[in-house]
Amino acid sequence: MENSYLDTIVALSYFHRKIGPLVFYSYPESILDNDLSVRIANIMDQTFNEGFFTHSFENLNSMNYYFEIHSDWARGNKEMLMISIILGEKTTSEMEQNVSALSKEFSERLQEDDEIFTAFYINDLNNFEENDRDSIIKNNSLIMLWVKELYWQTMEETREKTEEEKIAYLLNKKHIFLTLGKLSKGPIPLEDLEVWFTENFPEIDFNKMVDKLIEKQLIFINQIGLVEKYVLLLKEVNAERIPPDSVIEYIDESPELIELLLSKVKEYFNIHENKTEEELKEDSFTLFQIISDIKKYNILSELRAGLIRRDELSSLVSKKTLDSLNEIIEYLKKVDIIEELIFEDEKYIVLKTNLQISTSFPKYLRKLLPREVKPVIADKYNPRLAELFKDVRDKGFIKTSTAKINRFLGDLSSGDKKKDSIKK
Repeated sequence: MENSYLDTIVALSYFHRKIGPLVFYSYPESILDNDLSVRIANIMDQTFNEGFFTHSFENLNSMNYYFEIHSDWARGNKEMLMISIILGEKTTSEMEQNVSALSKEFSERLQEDDEIFTAFYINDLNNFEENDRDSIIKNNSLIMLWVKELYWQTMEETREKTEEEKIAYLLNKKHIFLTLGKLSKGPIPLEDLEVWFTENFPEIDFNKMVDKLIEKQLIFINQIGLVEKYVLLLKEVNAERIPPDSVIEYIDESPELIELLLSKVKEYFNIHENKTEEELKEDSFTLFQIISDIKKYNILSELRAGLIRRDELSSLVSKKTLDSLNEIIEYLKKVDIIEELIFEDEKYIVLKTNLQISTSFPKYLRKLLPREVKPVIADKYNPRLAELFKDVRDKGFIKTSTAKINRFLGDLSSGDKKKDSIKK
């Protein structure tokens, strides 16, 4: 068999009482061919104990979790199930640990539902009475939805993190954030830095923290003579807010909606530019926390691509996922990342401010350079439109042009208060 699977596939298998192991449902749909489907299902014959295990064949690898659920209709009153994540790449211990946790959570979700077993009798629908048929159809749809959700969770856990995520994962820790802030003022003797660090973070190993920052090439220890050592900051890392230029593509489509957003953006940045240095420092730490949170970052990435209609979210996800989504949206509203706008009786979720992580030479080193060096902007995650938000956005929008961007940012910077510099 020639394997051409480059993307992740999630498959749920079960043990049919007459045929044996079968793949019940896989996502994305229509990708798993019959040959691979049989081979995945047959993995069930190799395990008898509930739990996580890996399997590989040819150039494909799978992470699997076998479990059982109660069933009123099955022989022995139990359905035997296995969730499999198939990848065209080698798995890592971190990846396996994350997927194992997701799979266990998926199994517990099914085990907690006393009626979910009926879903596995969808192919025998005609053999049941009407009440049972309703239950089978309802739970079959629910199983399919849960497998889709597991797919998107797995995609987030297994995909390679962007540069801005990797930086944020490091800087979202208070002790590292404050240490780099202290070093941004100039070189510090290693002994003095250790005294300060121990006083503020007595529970954290100072030497491990220093080794981590050296490994990430953020600091350098310079030894003068035989004893004296100084710690120098090599890179300043900043998380800042910038205007949300991604919505400009909708200017021609919905100019009135963009005007609503424009006023909110201008109002926010007029306030933001007057924040104190301490307030901006606290805000920067908040931005690192947002970017390092997978769920928040996923929503941020989707909103970077355009607008989302709020009232359609409930029809696309389960209540559990919707509750989590609503909590994230409320938090992002609270910290002025997103805004909810009502336009033509529809509620939209839009970016009020976009986020940007940049690295640059520390200020005390810039003075030694022959010319000013511009900050380096960290790469962002630019996903395909997730199934979670499928059909939420209007199709056929007009592509962004340079003129639209200039006009939008020009409007944003106009008024009584202008920022000296707005990144485009």
